Formats: sequence, structure tokens, C-alpha cells
Amino acid sequence: MRLLFLVCLIFLVSVVFIGADTSATNPKVLQSDLSKTARYQGASNIGIAEHRLLRSNNKSDKGFTEERTGGLPVSGFEKVKTIFTPYQVPTEKLQQWIADGKSAVDVFQRLHFNKPESPLYKRHFAEWVKYADASSASNPKQSAISILTDKYGDYELFSIIKAAKRDELTKDIAFELETKQMQYWLANRKDPDEVFRLFELNMVWNGIFKNPEFTTWVKYVDDLNTKNPEKPTWMYTTLTKYFSDEVLLKKTNQMKRSVYTNAIAVKVEDDWIQGGIQSHKSPYQALLDLGLRKQADTILDMSTHEYSMVRTWMKYLEVFNERYPAEKTTMIETLTKTFGDVGVTNMLRTAKEQESTRILATRMESAQLRMWLSSDKSTDDVFKLLKLDQRENFNLFGDKPLLNKWVSFINVFIEENPDKKEAIFTAMTSRFMDRPLNQILNEAKHFPSMDYTVTIIQMNKLQGYLARREPPEKVFNLLGLTAEGENILGTAQFKWWMKYVEKFNKQNGKRESWFKTLRTELEYARFQMIKKAMQNPSTVEIGKKVERAWLNFWLEGNKPPKDVFKDLHLDKAGERALVDPNFNTWTTYMDAFNLKHPNKQTTVIDELRANNYDRFLLRMFKEAKNHPSTENLALTLENELFKKWIVEKKTAEYLHQQFGDLDTAAEMIQRYSKKLTAMTGNTL
Repeated sequence: MRLLFLVCLIFLVSVVFIGADTSATNPKVLQSDLSKTARYQGASNIGIAEHRLLRSNNKSDKGFTEERTGGLPVSGFEKVKTIFTPYQVPTEKLQQWIADGKSAVDVFQRLHFNKPESPLYKRHFAEWVKYADASSASNPKQSAISILTDKYGDYELFSIIKAAKRDELTKDIAFELETKQMQYWLANRKDPDEVFRLFELNMVWNGIFKNPEFTTWVKYVDDLNTKNPEKPTWMYTTLTKYFSDEVLLKKTNQMKRSVYTNAIAVKVEDDWIQGGIQSHKSPYQALLDLGLRKQADTILDMSTHEYSMVRTWMKYLEVFNERYPAEKTTMIETLTKTFGDVGVTNMLRTAKEQESTRILATRMESAQLRMWLSSDKSTDDVFKLLKLDQRENFNLFGDKPLLNKWVSFINVFIEENPDKKEAIFTAMTSRFMDRPLNQILNEAKHFPSMDYTVTIIQMNKLQGYLARREPPEKVFNLLGLTAEGENILGTAQFKWWMKYVEKFNKQNGKRESWFKTLRTELEYARFQMIKKAMQNPSTVEIGKKVERAWLNFWLEGNKPPKDVFKDLHLDKAGERALVDPNFNTWTTYMDAFNLKHPNKQTTVIDELRANNYDRFLLRMFKEAKNHPSTENLALTLENELFKKWIVEKKTAEYLHQQFGDLDTAAEMIQRYSKKLTAMTGNTL
């Protein structure tokens, strides 16, 4: 019997040693189906697929490049003893092993922790962790996390810990191991990109900033940089593998709006900036990476919003200039490189029309002029940069803003080089035909540095036109007055032209009408030009003169007051019709019309009722009463309306039904009732 036992023991030892040797040299050793089934079921019990027990060498498998695991450095003799060790080891036995100084790896083996299922659920696991970590003081490879990593690999161990964190029985030891795992990665400088994928953050986008594991990953990168300042690692290097700069920073700026995610979002933004600076990315490239090349129409408006990618780019520009002073650039230079001189000029024009961006646009316009000046651009160079040399500008500059920008540059150029002014204007007069030349001179006249020179040139031109007996209509066009639009009555050129018409008629015995030319060329701006002139004391007189000319023109054509009401756009003034300056113009015309056509006489109240319901007139009167200049007018018209109602036999009850919901109804109906009684002696 003893002999039989000895033979069996020798056989078992042989099998163990053979298994140990072949597993080390031949990973394809055959296994029984029963063995495979048992191993699969054990792995399934902790929610881990069997194939994950092998670290993948396949780069396509989420990018991990771990080595094969599953075998700890345990001697064959220890494996034999493990066979005869009870599955539930008594506490006394564990304490004896510890007292004997048995290695943490051997204890792991003897406690049967090497089985496929998670060891965190097994008895004595917490004690083993403490023992292993205590042993690691003399041998770091004996630490619990090192042994577990050798056994399972980073990914499987992370999955085991993650599952255990959700179980009340194991969450304490799981959180402890999670901390140790992070420390282990830090000590071994594990690539943040691998950690990112291990956390499966590459599978997440919506809500990534709120993901606790993203916060953990950010802290890992911070700790890694703190521990290794000489070799900084950037979050953006990993993040931009999965998300473009544009998408990443767009999400970052959205998350900066929330108090819950602001801190982490700011950290990501700062990391993106510092990472780009470290890699010497130019502000121009940063602008392209953020997708701002597609935002030409809104880029300056976006710069006024705190949480926008333009603000992020502006921060980058500032940091870049501090880090690389020899390569310092400006916002206007980068925008010009991106959108071109014409594009930026149009961009600034649009921005100046908005209150929120007007100051910035004005400042950038000055920067644009300085940029051209500092780069030794001549006036002709800028003329070409703005594409003003195109064929369509040969007879007339169609894009006034671009022309204005060029003339502005001429001004700063002359201020910087006053000795070149004469040469510039001499070349200008010989290069351009009269109409485009006068367009340039009209703009140049706004600058004190060029006003006198421009006046001399244009006065000489007018003398030449008069000598050649050029008709006023042609001179109007040669002077470029059509391009002045609603501002025409305030220009010196228009005053010169008016005098030219007078001299031309006197010299040639003609009766050319200045008004006919003005009406023909600028009819679209007729009311705007008068309104503009009335706002400036120096042009009120000419404004009134033009207004009278228009009224006489309508009167000669017998235009009805109701049509003039619409021509003056009073039908679009709404409740403010009575306070509109054109209302006085209209009543003046009506008086003249009634005087000329006594058989077609009409009244203000009749015309107002023809264009509006009574209900709307009451709202119009209310608005007019709020203005001292039109309060009496409103009361007068209201009384006229009362008279119409009396003739139409409107009762107080009817007025209550029609207008009772208006806030002025009670007072108005009371006054109407009194007037009704006074005029008829009774109430209806």
C-alpha cells in the first residue's frame, strides 16, 4: 500500500514538473476540454472573457502591447505543495508562512489566488496584500500590485478592480488597489495614451468631461509631469488622436460654462496651449487647427464671447509671443495670412457696423495700416493688395470700403513720408481718369494732411470742365458725387457743383436744373439725404432747399397727399408717424396741395383714417403725447377724430366695445362724451 502511494506521488510530481517546463517553452501545449471549460467558467464568473487573460500583442486590439501573462515565478515544488494545500487555508497556516518569510508570490500560489476567478473575493486576500507590500520594501517586485499585474496584466487587473468597486464586500480593498495601481503606473511611467484607452475613454465623447475616469486620467497626467518634470507629457497628444483640435476645444469651451466642469475644461485648454507651444506650433497653424478659417464672417464677433475658440486662439497667440519673442506676430498678421488683405478689410467693415465689435475693429484697422507701413509697402503695393487694380475699377471704384482703406493708408504713408505727398498726387492725376480720380480725392479730403492738396486739384478740374463747357449732369458724375449717397449734401464737392451749375447757366445762357440731376442720380437716397442734412446745423439750409424742391416737383405733378404720405415712408413709421420729421414735410405739402387744388382739398385726419384704422390712430396719438413737440398736434387730431365720430353717430357704448381694452380708453371716452354733449346737447 505504501509502495502504491509512493508511485502515485512520483507520478504527480512528474506531471507538475513537465507541465511547468512545457508551459514555459510551448504555449500551445494541448489541454483537455474539461480544463478549458473550467477555466472559461471561472473567468466568466467575474465578467471577464477568457481571451483577455492573455495580454495582447496585436496593435489593433485597442492599441495595447502587453506581453503574455498568466504565469508567476513559482517553483515546481511550490506547485506540488499547492495541490495538497486546502482550498480554505486556516489563518494559523497563513501566519506561519508569513513568519517563515515565504515569498508573496508563493503565498499567492498556496492560497489558490492563481485561479481564473477574481482573488479579491477570497479569504485572506487583504492580509496577503499587506504582507506583499511589506515584503516589497526589500524587493519592489514583491508588491501586491506588481504581482497582480504580472498575473493579469494592466487591463484585466483594472477590470477586476472596477468590478470589485461596485460590490460592498470588496469595494474597500478595490479602492486601495486602484490607488496602488495608479502609483505603480506612475513609477513605471505608463504611457497616458495607454491609460486613456484602458479607461476606454476613446469610446466616450458626450459627457467625457463629467466622466470620473476622465478626471482620474487628468490627475494621472498631472502627477506624471510632477514626478518627471524633465519629460513633460501633454494630454492633448492623446486627446487629439481621437478628437480633432476643433471638436476638442469646442467641447472644452462648452464645458467652461458649467461650474461643475469649468476647472477640468480650463485644464484641458491650458494643456492644449502649452502642448502646442512646446511643439512650436505657429499661431497660424493653431488657427487652422481650430477650424477658424471657416468663420471669416463671425470671427471678430466670436472674440467678444468669453467661451469661444477665438478667445482660446487669442490666448495661444499671447503665450506664443512670450515664448518666442523673435517670432512675435499679431492678430492682424495672422488673420491676413489666413483670409487675405481684402478678406480682412471686409471683415473689419462688417465688425464696425456692430456695437459689440466696433472698438476692436477700429483698433485692428489701425493695426492693419501699421502692418503695411512697417513692412515697407508702398501706396501702389497696397492698391494691388486690395485688388483695386482690377479691370472693373478702371472707370469707377465699385467697392467704396476698399477704396476708403487705401486712401487711409495713403494718409498714414504721407504722415510718415511728407516729402512724398506731391509725387503721390502727381502720379495719381496722371494715372486715373477723372471719375475714379475724384472718387479718391473725395475720400482724401476727409484727412487734414491731404485736404488742401485735394481742394487745389479739384478746383482746377472744375475750371477745366467749365472751359470745356461740360454739362452739369456730366460733371456731377465726374466728381463722383453719385457715390456719396445720403451724405452728399454735406460734402464740399456738392457745394462746388451747385456753384458750377450757376456759372454754367450764366456763361452759356442755359437753365440747367440742379434738382433734376440730383433727383435722377440719387432718387433712392432722397429722404435719407434730407434727413441727414437736417441733423447738422451747417447743412440745414441746403437740406431745406432740397426738400422744397422735392415738394414743388410733386406739386407740379399733382401727386395726391396720400401718395406723398407713402413716398415719405410714413406708412411704415407705425405709431411714431406723428413724431417722424417727415410728418411736418407731409403736412406742408398738403397745405400747398389744398391751396393749388381747392376742389380736391383734404384734411390730415381724413388722410390718416384712409391709411389706418381708428384703433391704430389712438395708439399713434398716445405716442405723440409723450413728446412735447407733438403733444398739441396729438390733442388737435384727437378732437378732429371726435368730430368724425359725432357725425357718424358713434355712441360711448360703441367706443367701449371697440377700444375698451386700451389703457387710454376711459379718459378718451369721457372726453368724447363731454364733447358730444357740448356739440349736440345730448348723449347717444
